[in-house]
Amino acid sequence: MDTVDHNADVLKTLRRDPLQSALTNSTLRGFHISKQFLDNKAALTSLDYDSSGKKCITTSSDESLRIYDCVGGKREQVLYSKKYGCNLAQFTSHPGCVAYASTKINDTIRYLSYDTNQYIRYFVGHNQRVTSLQRSPTAATVLSAALDGVVNVWDLGSVKPASTVTPVGGSVEERGITAAYDPSGMVISVAVGSAELQLYDVREVSKGPFKSQSIVDIAGQALVAGIRFIPPLGDHILLAMTDGSCHLLDSFSLQHCASLRSTDLQGALNGGHPEATNGVSGSALSKMQDAYLGQNVTVTPDGKTVLVGSQNGSISFWDISRYTTTEAHDSNAPALRPSVLTPDGVWNGSHEGPVGVCAFNPHIMECITGSESLAIWTSSLSY
Repeated sequence: MDTVDHNADVLKTLRRDPLQSALTNSTLRGFHISKQFLDNKAALTSLDYDSSGKKCITTSSDESLRIYDCVGGKREQVLYSKKYGCNLAQFTSHPGCVAYASTKINDTIRYLSYDTNQYIRYFVGHNQRVTSLQRSPTAATVLSAALDGVVNVWDLGSVKPASTVTPVGGSVEERGITAAYDPSGMVISVAVGSAELQLYDVREVSKGPFKSQSIVDIAGQALVAGIRFIPPLGDHILLAMTDGSCHLLDSFSLQHCASLRSTDLQGALNGGHPEATNGVSGSALSKMQDAYLGQNVTVTPDGKTVLVGSQNGSISFWDISRYTTTEAHDSNAPALRPSVLTPDGVWNGSHEGPVGVCAFNPHIMECITGSESLAIWTSSLSY
């Protein structure tokens, strides 16, 4: 599928700052698929934009890494990691380089030059499956969490971790673990399964968390599959759960603000990715993989809308601006009871399988979603 208006839509908005654009419900309802790629033969497992928003990279359960030109709407490169598998690929601050997690043989994070298709170095330090991998928004580092119960900050120039966190909060193999940077790169959020959410100062991780909060009442029987700080300031945290729900928390108080639920998401997490578990006997890995490690959840750059891929091939979105405005942090304002929010809209595209990856472009009005096919969504509305 090659709909005619992809280049026009993208080039029209490339120089606009989406934080100043009107990403309203009307605008989002006007999104449509302007380009679709059918070259994948297996389910996509991760998706990441580079810092410019001009390129994206995907991994797939067929052990391929694919790089796309998001402005021109074309595939640029296909690489394979057949021996070690691949997931959670991330562009780094070094041009032409990506880091990704191995899914078999070992649990090494591989740092690759995609220009030369050669490895630069290996980040060896985890001995169980990596469940989170994220580049720092402000430094030449990447953050990883794994089912060995360890969270590492890696300097791209060294094979050894720059710092290590070993959170406390129960059996990681049973509960899982995931981590994320805030937009400043100065705070790390770590969720240990359904037990606790912890915040660390990246400069003083050895001192332990400066803030922690039980999330048992929020999570119930579900585990945290992924974490997102809400852009642009990171003043809220979004927890993507293994039951398909998402929970919004205030980053300062860790107070629960709202839950995002949809009938389209229920029962969505029973397929998963048929990957080896490297000997992990607990159920956390399979549950987190069935929830796509949170890769099916994204937030618009203005921080007002959450989008989640569904089992039926659709993408649901929620307006969360009520909770992410400046007034929400007013100490004199009455506390809001946690609300259960239903979707404000749904994109029904042509994905024939579960939408396991979803990412909104950081700079232009474009969103990419994927099952086995990869779709670029743009808006033809004026804004």
